[in-house]
Amino acid sequence: MITISRFSLIASALVVSTTAFAADLPAKKSAPPAPIAATAPMRMADWTGVYGGLTGGYGFGNFSDDGKTIFGSPTGGAIGVTGGYNYQMPNNWVLGAEADLSAANIKGSSTGSSELRYMNTVRARVGYAMGTSMPFVTAGYAGGTTHDDYSGSSADNYHNGYTVGAGVETVVTGPWTAKAEALYVHLNDQSIPSSGGNSGADLGLLRVGLNYRF
Repeated sequence: MITISRFSLIASALVVSTTAFAADLPAKKSAPPAPIAATAPMRMADWTGVYGGLTGGYGFGNFSDDGKTIFGSPTGGAIGVTGGYNYQMPNNWVLGAEADLSAANIKGSSTGSSELRYMNTVRARVGYAMGTSMPFVTAGYAGGTTHDDYSGSSADNYHNGYTVGAGVETVVTGPWTAKAEALYVHLNDQSIPSSGGNSGADLGLLRVGLNYRF
């Protein structure tokens, strides 16, 4: 018969053996934390340099003074060439100058007719580089040539004026950029043939363009 002392001795040996065996088992480790995905840096465009391209759009508005009743409200399209220079400052503001020349067919008619056939602008631009896009505001000189017909007489008049507007330009690929802009154009009065009156124009011009940066 196993005595109590022998039973205690056997139990103690089992406890020691079990503890030693457990110590030899590999420790269970918690799974490492998942790596944090790296965020790709925003791609930035360098807007500094000379550029040139094409522009086209749609014009609408009103003739001014006597032209309101004689010529009605002009509408029509315009297409042309543009060019300019940008300088991007270290704080991402972009200063620039831009000029364009367009052939147009923005025309109105009532008792007479007037057609804006050519238009040019020379403007300053101020933009802010945001990755590959640049919103901007613009203002400067505008001029246009109208062909006016009234009471059997016709004349070509050149109108001085000004323009203000805003838009956004975006990198398409490589050196190519696309832009969209809205301009308000005011053209000063000139004489209407055979009427003794005057007419200018107040126009809205919506344009898109494609530029190449050299």
